[in-house]
This record gives sequence, structure tokens and C-alpha cells, in this order.
Amino acid sequence: MQKKLATIKDIATQCGVSMTTVSLVLNNRPNNFSDETIARIIRIAHDNDYHPNGIAKSLATRKSHTIGIIVPDISNTFFSESVKSLQLELDKKGYAVLLCSSEEKFANDYKYIKLLAARQVDGLILTVAAETMANNNWVQIKDLLASLKLPTVLYDRYYPGVEPKVYVDNKQGAYELTQYLLENGHTDIGLITGPLDLISAQGRLAGVNLALQEAGLTLKPEHVINANYDIESGRQGAKQLLGNVSAIFAFNDLQAYGVMDAAREMNMVIPRDVSLVGFDDIFYSAVLDMRLTTVSQPIKEMAKELCFLMIKAIEDDEPISNEISIPGKLVRRDSVAKFRSING
Repeated sequence: MQKKLATIKDIATQCGVSMTTVSLVLNNRPNNFSDETIARIIRIAHDNDYHPNGIAKSLATRKSHTIGIIVPDISNTFFSESVKSLQLELDKKGYAVLLCSSEEKFANDYKYIKLLAARQVDGLILTVAAETMANNNWVQIKDLLASLKLPTVLYDRYYPGVEPKVYVDNKQGAYELTQYLLENGHTDIGLITGPLDLISAQGRLAGVNLALQEAGLTLKPEHVINANYDIESGRQGAKQLLGNVSAIFAFNDLQAYGVMDAAREMNMVIPRDVSLVGFDDIFYSAVLDMRLTTVSQPIKEMAKELCFLMIKAIEDDEPISNEISIPGKLVRRDSVAKFRSING
């Protein structure tokens, strides 16, 4: 038979004090009780394995100490690593996490925001779906959040406005990667982009174009494959590019893994036959047989900044409009080689 959970009334009865006295002591609220009384209440609560009722406490304080997180695809290692770091940071501050994965669908973003608000989360960390950024669907999300008055911090992807946001400097990261390819003699570069409605893909494309412009070069339209941020997009994009370019810039590491797979199918060797770079530096990029050259996103640092802004918005109970852009780091590994012409 399951043991009955002790209540605050049980503790008060055993201590011979009022429920108010027990509540003040266990919630560390100001009081004038003797050290002996405080010690007795704490000891008896411990002996009874007493845990406060979170629902009742949230009703009384209007705080649930819970943060909602919505990511577009939890199977994308960048987002799963991000959630892990966010959970660790929020736990330090006494907040639990409720997680939703939108599967890159606008309807799911809208549904999950309403669901989390109904669950009385204190705040929301939101990475919008690709579909949300298409066709100005983000306007409905922005209006919904405003109507709910739910403190929100945007992560990685964001829409126009003053909402607080944290993201990597996509343009600078892509610029440095492209410069690195140029330094290795690659002037015919193919791209597999992310959805160009997303600010991350736009920034990376702008970085590539800037580096090429400074070198007196331009992208060939037929060498730019617009795609999604997944392995299959990388595989299909590579089939259009392999044999036509000397290097491929996949706009995330998952796409780069797809390029590797397609190259194997076509009996091409990276980097002998084609150089390859990605973006994100998720875990597998450092341990694959072909270690990937990429830009590392500082996930742990971004998580700290996100949590700082989130808790500031909740506890200060005032709007914030901070925008934090954090530089990525070029990580040189094995997937880029010096360009060799057919003649040597």
C-alpha cells in the first residue's frame, strides 16, 4: 500500500504549532520563532519526507517556476544539445522545463504556445518553426504572445521586433568559413542552404556573398541549392553539386552528413574529390571517420544568456528588449583540402 504523503497540517499537528507557523518556516519567510521551534519543524518535516504541493504554491504565488521551451526539431542534435544546456542552467535557478517540438510546423508553434500558457509556465524560450517564418505566419505568433503577456526570449531564429533574442553571428561565421575555403584555393563553391525565410540561413548566405565579393567572385545560381536543415536535404543537394564544384558549404552539420553519404554512393572521397564544411559543430562532427570542418555554436554560453534574459523578464516583471549576438568559432578539421586542378 502506497504511503500517504505528509501535508502541512500533519507537520503542524506533530509540532504542536499552527499551519501558518510551519508554512513560514518551510518557505524561509521572515518570522520571530525560536531556533528550537524552527529546528523542530524542519526535523519533523524531514522525518515525514514532506514535500510542498507545487500546484498549491503556484496558485498562491502566481509562479510555477516552470519554463516552456519550444524547438523546431528535437531530433536535430543542435536543438537537443541546446535543451540540455538550458535545462541545466534553469535548474540552477530553481526552474523546471516543459519541452515541445514543433516539427517545423506553424500550427504546432501556435498550439504549443497556448498549451504552455494554459500550464501556467512563467516564461517561454522559443525557436520558431521554418513554417512560422514563411508567409508572415510569425505575425500571428507575435500577436498571440502579446495577448498572453507571456515573457518570451527567442533563440537562434527570430522575427522582426524588439523581443529579446539570443543567437550566433551567422554572417560572420559563414564569412570566415568561406574565407577558409578561398585560402585553400576553392573558388567554385556550392551551397546547400537552410530555408531562406529563416534569419540563420539569410545570415549565412550574406556571409558567403561578402567573402566572395571581397575576392572578386560571385556565386553561380545553379550551385545554390535551397533546402531544409536535415540529412536528406544534404544528400539530395549533394547529388546536384558533386562533380560540378570543388567545395560544398552545407548550412548545417546534418546536411553535411548527407553530403558525406551521397559522396560515398558516388565513389567520391572527401576531401580528395570535394572539400566540405558545415555549421553548428554538433557532437558527431568531431568523431566521424571524416571529421568535419565547421563553425562551432557556443551552445553553453548562449544557454546562460538565454536564462539570464528569461529570469530577468520574469522576476523583474518588466519588458526587456535585449539582443545578444555571440560569435561562433571556426573549427578546422579534416574535410577541407587544398584545391587541385585536373592537370595537377
